[in-house]
Amino acid sequence: MPSPQLPKLAVIAREAGVSVATVSKAINGRADVSPRTRRLVAEVLRRRGYPSPPARRPRGGLVDIVLQGLDSPYALAIFGGVESAAWDAGLDLVVSAVLDRTRHGQPPTAWLERVSARDSAGVLLVRTSITAPQRAWLADHGVPVVIVDPRRPPPEGVPSVASDNVGGAVAATEHLIGLGHRRIAVVTGREGVPCADERLAGHRSAMAAAGLSTVEVGGCFQTEPARRAVAGLLASTSPAPTAFFACSDAMALGVFQALSAHGLRVPDDASVVGFDDSVLATSVTPQLTTVRQPWSALGAAALACLLAPPRERMSLPTELVVRASTAPR
Repeated sequence: MPSPQLPKLAVIAREAGVSVATVSKAINGRADVSPRTRRLVAEVLRRRGYPSPPARRPRGGLVDIVLQGLDSPYALAIFGGVESAAWDAGLDLVVSAVLDRTRHGQPPTAWLERVSARDSAGVLLVRTSITAPQRAWLADHGVPVVIVDPRRPPPEGVPSVASDNVGGAVAATEHLIGLGHRRIAVVTGREGVPCADERLAGHRSAMAAAGLSTVEVGGCFQTEPARRAVAGLLASTSPAPTAFFACSDAMALGVFQALSAHGLRVPDDASVVGFDDSVLATSVTPQLTTVRQPWSALGAAALACLLAPPRERMSLPTELVVRASTAPR
């Protein structure tokens, strides 16, 4: 209980713009308080000298995890991190794969009723999303949501967990610059996807800091579009770039193919860096220098974010893994 000199809950409630009952629920870690309201109450409590309210207690023993599909190695690696963290927390997972269930790859409305019926402690969306009405329904019912590796900008007030895409792109570009490359091209992902925009921003930042201009071609995160884009670039640009930063390993494979068709060798004629550290990175010859994403750690961090007072955005560090596809110029 707060000490006598601290203001009563009615004062806290008035400043937070909520009821006394809601303040009491927030202080006691009740599940039926929305993340936004919990933050408002916590801010007033801290300002008034109360100790921080506890993390939200799980409603039941279940957490819902929604995957775009079950065929993505990235999504499965994230799921592995969630599963391990859930086991440690004494929670079980309910898995939904929503691919092809609706036109936009979002869970159907009937899914909400199931979430409510099983008293879910929260929902983790892995590389997928929900509609605005679904989000509002979950908020009204006190079910928190966290998006992992979002494919589109998260709705306002919905926490997300992702890799440090900007920092990873800066590290990749600075690696090439440090090797003496000055004509560096970037193969970008799909415009409007947060990770694609962030990686391009990181590349541009590193190039600008070095006083260099860049050439940008689009690859849509896929091998064949990247191959076509780089082939067109090589056919129309002289002198050709001496290095390429592909914003995914799949696009780096397309860069390899285009360079080979043009009679250029990696890394003798052109260095290549990817992003992801997928199985492709060690399957190509020479093996690919790339930016490693902490897939499993993303899953564990997302569960922690779901069960604790949420942050708007959590970013986990990446790691540049240097292999044989890059060399001094």
